Amino acid sequence: MKYLTLIKEIQSDKLRDDELIDCLDIPHNFVLSNAIKKIVKKKLCNQDIVSKLEKISSLTAKENKLMGIYTVGHLAIAALYFLDHPISRDKYKELYINLSEWDKEIIEKLTTGDPFLD
Repeated sequence: MKYLTLIKEIQSDKLRDDELIDCLDIPHNFVLSNAIKKIVKKKLCNQDIVSKLEKISSLTAKENKLMGIYTVGHLAIAALYFLDHPISRDKYKELYINLSEWDKEIIEKLTTGDPFLD
C-alpha cells in the first residue's frame, strides 16, 4: 500500500487496532506520526505498543523531523506520557531522564498544551 493511502486510512479510522499497531513498524515519518496520534486518541496501550514507541523514540535526528522542532521520536515519547497507563508512564520516565535538556524542553512543550498531538 502506498504511504499516502495508508495515512488517509489511519486518519479516517479504516484500520483495525492490530493494523494500526503494525503501522508503528513502517519506516516513514508521517505514517508513524499519524499512527502514534491515532493510538493516543484511541488510548491503545499494551507492552507491544510501548516497545514500539520506545524504539521510535530514538528517531530524533534531522531526517526524522515532522514540523518545526518536532521529530517522530519526540512524538513517540510524548505519546507514552499521554497514554497514561502504568507501563507507558514507567517507560516515559525512563526515556525522559536520559534526554538532553533541549529534547526535554521539546517534550515538555508537547506534554503541556502544545496541540501537535491533537
